Amino acid sequence: MVIWLVNPFDPLPGDPEQEGRYATLARLLVSGGHDVTWWTSSFSHRFKKPVDRPAIAAACKAVGIGVRFLSVGPYHRNVGPARLWNHYVLARRFSKAAHTEASRPDIVLASVPPPMLARQAAILAAECGAKMIVDVQDLWPETFYRLGPGVLRPLLPALFWLWHRAARHAYKSAEAVVGVADAYVDRAVELGGPKAITGTIPLGIDLAAFDIAAAEGRCEQFTRPANEIWFAYTGSLNRSYDCLTLVRAFAKIHKTLPAPARLFVTGRGELREKLEEIIRQQGLTNVTLTGFLDFDRWAYLLNQCDAGFNASFPEAKIYLPNKIFYYLAGSVAVLNTIGGQCSRIVREGHCGLDYQAGDVDSCAGAIRQIAGDRKELAALQLNSRRLAETTYDRSVLYRRYVSLIEQAVQNSVG
Repeated sequence: MVIWLVNPFDPLPGDPEQEGRYATLARLLVSGGHDVTWWTSSFSHRFKKPVDRPAIAAACKAVGIGVRFLSVGPYHRNVGPARLWNHYVLARRFSKAAHTEASRPDIVLASVPPPMLARQAAILAAECGAKMIVDVQDLWPETFYRLGPGVLRPLLPALFWLWHRAARHAYKSAEAVVGVADAYVDRAVELGGPKAITGTIPLGIDLAAFDIAAAEGRCEQFTRPANEIWFAYTGSLNRSYDCLTLVRAFAKIHKTLPAPARLFVTGRGELREKLEEIIRQQGLTNVTLTGFLDFDRWAYLLNQCDAGFNASFPEAKIYLPNKIFYYLAGSVAVLNTIGGQCSRIVREGHCGLDYQAGDVDSCAGAIRQIAGDRKELAALQLNSRRLAETTYDRSVLYRRYVSLIEQAVQNSVG
C-alpha cells in the first residue's frame, strides 16, 4: 500500500536530532512492504533553521522512505504570529504539491498539530479516495489559551476559529484516530465523532538506540561521584513546564539533604534567563544549565542520574510527554506532576513519586524522599528500566501502530 505521512516536526533519518515517532513508524512500514512518503517542512522546529535537505534525502533513500520538503519561512518563537503564518503557508504548499504527485496514496496519516496541514491532508485523502488517519500529538489551539493575557482569554476561541475548524474537519474526516495519550484521542472523538478504529500509542523509546547513544556519549563532565545524588530536568524551558518550581525547591533543601546533590537542567527556552537569575541569587553552584545536548551526551547524562522531573502545569494539557520514556530507559526514578496516564505509570509501575505542580514544598518533599532512602531509590530505578524494556520500547509498541494502519487499509478494501 502507498502510505503518506504528513508531519513537519519529527526528525527524519539524516537529521541531527535523534529519530522519533515517525521515523520509527516509517521504518516499520517500509519493512512490512509498504511504499512510504513523508511530507515534511524545510524548516526545523527544534533548531529554528533550515533542515539539511541533501543529508536527509540521502538517508531516507537509503532506508526506502520517500521524502517531500515543503518550503516555508522561519519562526524564532514557538508561540507567535510567525509560527502560525509558517503553518498556514505549509498547508497551502502541501495542497499545491500533493496534487502534482504522480503516486496516489491509499492511506494518509497526518499529525495534529498543525491542524491546518491535517485539514489539507484530509481534503486530499477524500479527493483521491484514500483513508485518513489522524495522529494527535497535542491539542491545538486549546493549548495556546493559557498563554494569552487574562482579559483576552474568553475571546481566544473566537480568535482561533480557523484552527478549531481545521482540527474539527480533520477529526471528522478520519477513518481512524490515534494519539500519544488517551486524553488526546478522547478529545478528537468528541469533536469528530465515533471512529471505527481508535488507539493510544505513546511516544515510547527506541531502547536499542538509546543504549548505544549512552555508551558512545561517555564524558568526564557527566561522571557521577559515588556519594552524590543526581537529579535532571530535561526538555523545553517554557511556561508549559514547571522548571522554575523544581529549581526553587532544590535551592530550599539541597544543603539539608542526607547526601550531596546536583541538578542538571537540559534544553532551552524563554525561561532560561529566569533560571539563571534564581541560580545566581541562591548561589547554586551545584545546579548546571547544560543547554541543548547532542543525543549521545544527553543519553549518557540520563544514565548517570538518579531521578528526573516530569513536570508541567495541568492547564498546559501535556498528558504523556516524551521525556518520561527516556527517564525510564535511563533507569531514572520519575518525579511527576502530570495526572492521568503519567501518574498511573509512576504509581502502578512503582518507578517514582507524584508531587504538586507549582508547589515548592511538595516538590522539596519529593526530592527529600528520593534522597533519603537509597534502597527505595534503587527499587524505583530498577522498575523504571523494566517498564522501558517490557512496555514502552518502540520496537514492541509501534508494531501495534502498524497493525492499526493496516486495519484501516483492510477496511478501505472491504
